[in-house]
Amino acid sequence: MAEYDLDIVQTVQALKAEPDVRKALSLAKEQLPQIIEIQKELVLIEAPSFHEEKKARRYAELLKDAGLEDVLIDEHFNVRGKIAGVGHTGKSVLLEGHLDTVFSFGDVKGVTVDEEGRIHCPGICDDTRALVANLSVLKALKSAGIRPYHDIVIAATVCEEGLGGMLGMRTLLESLEKETDVLATVSIDGATADRFYANATGMVDWSVTFTGPGGHAWTAFGTPSALHAACRAASLIADIPLPTNPKTITTVSLIEGGQAIHGIAQECTFKINARSDSQEDLEKLNEQMIAAFEMGAKLENDRWGKPNVIKVRYEKLLSIPAGHQDDDCRMIQAAKVVTEAVGITPAFMPGGSTNANMAISKGIPAVCFGRGGEEYGQHTLDEWFNPKGVEACEQKSILMLLALAGLDHRIKPLGETL
Repeated sequence: MAEYDLDIVQTVQALKAEPDVRKALSLAKEQLPQIIEIQKELVLIEAPSFHEEKKARRYAELLKDAGLEDVLIDEHFNVRGKIAGVGHTGKSVLLEGHLDTVFSFGDVKGVTVDEEGRIHCPGICDDTRALVANLSVLKALKSAGIRPYHDIVIAATVCEEGLGGMLGMRTLLESLEKETDVLATVSIDGATADRFYANATGMVDWSVTFTGPGGHAWTAFGTPSALHAACRAASLIADIPLPTNPKTITTVSLIEGGQAIHGIAQECTFKINARSDSQEDLEKLNEQMIAAFEMGAKLENDRWGKPNVIKVRYEKLLSIPAGHQDDDCRMIQAAKVVTEAVGITPAFMPGGSTNANMAISKGIPAVCFGRGGEEYGQHTLDEWFNPKGVEACEQKSILMLLALAGLDHRIKPLGETL
């Protein structure tokens, strides 16, 4: 075993020795058939980002039925409730997964199970599996009669995917911070039981539009072109020197414009995705890209000696903050210890853009555990899930939550020591 702070190791060992905790860990496996049926039900409730209400309402019912207290749905359709801690401390640990999927309405045709037990359906893994994993954790804790010392909040968030920009996690934390001291967050997202993410790759998306008068390719020759200006800007962006550590990237990912093959383009729009493991480097890159947008228009106008003909406007479509936790910080140590405690060698993944970003950027210790089991084809219509061994996800969450929130008055919480 790697070197970890002694109290973290002792806390997890003490938890595993408690009969009610052992019961909860066993229940995570025993109740799996029931949980898989709920997973099949939920995946059929389509929930593209910004359209999660129906799935949120059903999930809220499931949480209430499982005994979660104070369940509510907020104005964004985040769902949350709590297992009240015996300490009445006003402090809490959060467990969450996201409701939305990347698919459009109509993409989900049904659920099929093949001869190897793999469940086929778009969204069956990402992140429907997380929703039922967290429901399973709740059921196991309740059935075993476990009460934490601090509160445990269980939530389902909206708008994690795409241009949702993790709106749900951001607004959830803003809401919780008015009511409780959030000591740490645990998100469930991504594949496998061994992988986890605990650092935050920041991300920004831009839409950039160049406009001009256009004209006939022959008779209006010499008129600056919106498309040429966009290409000049794109070329400048492609040449921006980027650091490899912290990893930073940018790409002009989409471009469209022009009105006719024989015309000088009146309008051209491109979109950019940029990411960095450093917020400072991401902000610097934003400044360099904005300069490139402006320079692209200027270069095209200067080419024809016609200042200010081509105009440029730009809009930030998405902004997700970067953040960092030291590789040997106690939150990461705890994630590794609980993973080893269920018999799995942990794989700490570099970077990553998950709901944990929002907590880390606020200075709240956070990790994102993989969903467990076997997965294929996330974000494609060919997505499938094999539940073999998937209970390890729930077992890690049970140990992690109780290590951070404490086990009634028997085992002290680590949450304040992170």
